[in-house]
Amino acid sequence: MKDIIWSIIGIIIAICGTVYISKLIYLKKKGKLVLAEVISVNEKKDRKGRITAYIHKLRFEIDGKVYEKDDRSGFSQPLKVGEKQLIYVNPTKTESFEYENEVKKNIVITGAMIVIALVFSIKWLLGAF
Repeated sequence: MKDIIWSIIGIIIAICGTVYISKLIYLKKKGKLVLAEVISVNEKKDRKGRITAYIHKLRFEIDGKVYEKDDRSGFSQPLKVGEKQLIYVNPTKTESFEYENEVKKNIVITGAMIVIALVFSIKWLLGAF
């Protein structure tokens, strides 16, 4: 029974990874790749006043309309104001965007996580019988 539970946990992880990778692939295929400019950097701090992340406000244009949006990621190192970054933007939900290099990296990492979760599940499932 314990082996079946561990197998189910692996399957749940694989399903969650599949949902996430599907969203990334959708954004890469259907989103618009645009050049965005970093216009400001804000520090996100914890209760003790320590910097935990840097949030960037980006300016980009889609179909002649200019948007200014905060990234949702938060980085350990700030980008420079004025720096240009390629981003994938969901054209129907412009607050939903991801940095191009992050999309590529996250697709690879998530794909590896899905494979490992499936191998994990198969190992525990075979051990149950």
